[in-house]
Amino acid sequence: MTQKAFVLFILVTGAFAPAIAESTDTVDFTIVDRVQFSVPANWPVIANKSASDKTVFAFQIPNSADEGTSDSSNLSIIATDLKTAQDRDAFQAQPSSTDQNGQEKKLVEGWGCSTFSAVQHSTKTRYEIWDCRRTIADCGVSVRMAWPHLPKDPPDLDNQMEMILSNFLKSVGPFKGVPKSGVLRRPVD
Repeated sequence: MTQKAFVLFILVTGAFAPAIAESTDTVDFTIVDRVQFSVPANWPVIANKSASDKTVFAFQIPNSADEGTSDSSNLSIIATDLKTAQDRDAFQAQPSSTDQNGQEKKLVEGWGCSTFSAVQHSTKTRYEIWDCRRTIADCGVSVRMAWPHLPKDPPDLDNQMEMILSNFLKSVGPFKGVPKSGVLRRPVD
């Protein structure tokens, strides 16, 4: 992994305030000076891998309903370098969902999204899965968010999770530079 592969910096903001994720502080990530995004500070990073052509981050979304179970709510983002027109064409030609039953859904302007349900074989738990894609600054960006349906879920869980995904997708954009350390950003209403 090269030093230029990614830069991580932290800003305090109030951009996310869903009931399922308790933190209002966010952490901003930058991928190879091309793409940046934000996640709530209380989302543990469960995987990250960076190479010159592909960067992957995966986060667990805190959900009290899945505590004590082997199920969890997760979000992953993959940014792939699209070096050539052929790479860009291949990215655009890929289906937005890996599931043949995926239904195209409109969630956030500029993103192609699809959703489907699947059962995790080990736990027999039904999951809602969203796959979203777009091109940003010569990167093919793919986002997957999945959450289980559990007995302790709030009645509006799907709406809460779709709002979390929407907020995340709105945070993903072209790299705008690293802000001065300690700068406090406030969301615009």
